[in-house]
Amino acid sequence: MDETTPPNDTSQPIKPPPRKRRRVVISCLDCHKRKQKCDRKLPCTNCVSRGKQSSCRYETGAPISKDGGEGRKGSQPGEDVSPPLDGANGEGHIPIKAVDFGYSNSSGNGANTLGFLKKIEGAGSGEPLSSVGGVGEAAQEGEHFGSRERYKSLVRHLPARTFVEQLVDIYLREFNWMYYAIHEAEFLEQLEMWYQLPFHLLSNAGPQGIDPTLRSFPALLFQVLATSLLAVSDENDPRFVSLKYAGNMTFEDLALEYSETGVAILTLLGKRQMTVPTVLAGWVRAAFLKYTGQVTEAWHQVGTAIRDAQEIGLHRDQFDPQPGPNDSTEQALDAMWKAQSRRKIWMVLVMWDLHTGAVLGRPTSVDMRTFKRSSPIDAPIPFDRRKTPIFVRGENDPPTPLTRGLWAFECLRPLRDILDLEKEGPFPKDFSKVEKLHQELLELQERTPPEFRLENPDTRFDSFPECHWITLARPTLPQLISFNFMALHRPYIFTRASSRHEALKASLDMLEAQSIHFKGLDPEQYKTFSLFFGTFDAIVMMASIYILFPKEHPELLNNALQHFQWGVERFEAMADRNRLAAAALGVLNAIYIRLKKAIGHGFLNKLCPRSFTCPKELCQTDQQDDATKSSDGQTSIAAESSPAVTQSHPASVTPKTESPAVHTDGSSSGTGLTPGAELFPAPDWSFPTNFDFSSLPPMYPMGDVAYNDLTGIRDDGIPPSAGIGVWQGAADGSASADLVNSLSRPIGGEQSEVGYNFGGEFGNDTIWNLLNQFPPH
Repeated sequence: MDETTPPNDTSQPIKPPPRKRRRVVISCLDCHKRKQKCDRKLPCTNCVSRGKQSSCRYETGAPISKDGGEGRKGSQPGEDVSPPLDGANGEGHIPIKAVDFGYSNSSGNGANTLGFLKKIEGAGSGEPLSSVGGVGEAAQEGEHFGSRERYKSLVRHLPARTFVEQLVDIYLREFNWMYYAIHEAEFLEQLEMWYQLPFHLLSNAGPQGIDPTLRSFPALLFQVLATSLLAVSDENDPRFVSLKYAGNMTFEDLALEYSETGVAILTLLGKRQMTVPTVLAGWVRAAFLKYTGQVTEAWHQVGTAIRDAQEIGLHRDQFDPQPGPNDSTEQALDAMWKAQSRRKIWMVLVMWDLHTGAVLGRPTSVDMRTFKRSSPIDAPIPFDRRKTPIFVRGENDPPTPLTRGLWAFECLRPLRDILDLEKEGPFPKDFSKVEKLHQELLELQERTPPEFRLENPDTRFDSFPECHWITLARPTLPQLISFNFMALHRPYIFTRASSRHEALKASLDMLEAQSIHFKGLDPEQYKTFSLFFGTFDAIVMMASIYILFPKEHPELLNNALQHFQWGVERFEAMADRNRLAAAALGVLNAIYIRLKKAIGHGFLNKLCPRSFTCPKELCQTDQQDDATKSSDGQTSIAAESSPAVTQSHPASVTPKTESPAVHTDGSSSGTGLTPGAELFPAPDWSFPTNFDFSSLPPMYPMGDVAYNDLTGIRDDGIPPSAGIGVWQGAADGSASADLVNSLSRPIGGEQSEVGYNFGGEFGNDTIWNLLNQFPPH
């Protein structure tokens, strides 16, 4: 019988088919071994997803797909080719498929559709369900060609390596210690890896052929270079002058171009396969925007960096790299240090979010109380993290920038509760919450580490080369607690006498620390934004209290006027390098005129004739000592801080309180919280009829400058001039100038007084509108 009878011939018995496989193997060897469907690319999608591109091989004669869209039966054009999220490698990049679906891989509990798909996918050995509908490499070949050329053209803007290394060294020494978000050894390692990339990889494969971490590294590098250029003071610095390519170009112009190039790289790469350098590039960009006075943009950039950090799981412990059971000791230690680095970056982002929101009066993006995120360990900085275990820094070990960062984070924690309490308005349901937070801040102040104290600090590490930053950090940390006191009491300064007292003391403390900080800086460091934020908010707070309640706190008036003088002098010195300081000078002009008018020459002369040292017959030593004591018996730091100014007040001057009834806790009652006319020495200086102090919202001076275009406008229409001393002859910061006589002339030493008003887009219920109703002459 013919064995080749056609199968459709039913007259012959049908034999069962042979069990031996006869068709040609067309899968790659690895897919055939794993019994997976193969799209016959070279390398195939499965090998790419496993990171085995180099080992993808086919049997001789096996057909290979030439069209990415016909690779496998049932495949979707643009199927995902990216590796899954791997928490163990420390990179934390997000798969393309997850981003295209819109679900997050870092949600923690997997309680979303993507999590269910993964569980279903793991239950069988068929086609991965989560890959359906992904955007793959084949569908983006044209796009990848364009992105390859664009990426290459952007990274070409990097200067020569010798310039890069010099600017990186400036950043790591001058800027990185402030928050220590960038791990120096890891950054330098990535820099070396970047320069080892072969040129043909950029030309042929483009960004898609580069490891995701290294792919986004140039964006971070550009931001670092941009920030470093801001610290170059000499426009003819021979080290970098050759980087300029146009006449009259400044280093700030070049810095702006570098920063924008870094932004362009992040935009080109998009939100797929983001890595830690992506987050760091966004944060350094936010700092750069602050340094250049773009506060609004900086606040938005901080929010973007936080979202990117959440996308790669920086906000949760379970996404930190963990040592594997088969890892070597070096691999395990490296994973542990990378986990510490991720925690440190998240801590910095939360700090910036909280403090920026409190300063600007803007909502925060993160409530750190809802995230059980571990803090980094204060460990000595390792020379080689692959050979150094993590152990807590001892008392005799030098402090590190992370030591400063952890204490700063501890100082900012109370701001969360302060902002929550602020939502209750000027009359909270329970004032005991205010007192409780105030006591917690006092206890926090007492716990200041010895090396960070302004009074009697531990200076044994100051001479260590690795601690070159500590003398600059010491005056900045007390300002954080002083700002907490200001933020706690600012909603109640118009309605509560005790809050005015505490806010005034905190303002003077902050201004004293700012004065010390300023003296330790070189002119090229005047762009430091902490120099402006703390000084401006404190000056406005202090001056507003004396403008609206001029006969209160006479014992602190001398010190307040001295710090007002020094603060404006700092702004004038910074004006050429710090655009925020230059913009604020007009506001200070308008404040100065009202402060002078509210205090009154007659009142000042009666208080302290000719100078701030009262005659002996008017002041007794005991009264002078008591005047500088706070309500809790502790001496005010601000009152002691200026030895050149003798703090004193005559026995005949008695501070007065508001005309409404005042409770024992200092809060006022009544609907019309308007001080009586007897508070003001000038007859034409009074409040509008039936003005209610409780209608004034809390002051956010920096927020008004950034968002409401707050400025000082001269009556004659001429822009306020910068660079002119407030009190001529006192540019050296001494208290020997005749400050009382200086109050007879306006800022700038002009012969004829010019009126100033506050301009901007602020509302009618703000303090600026209230002050504009007073005659400025």
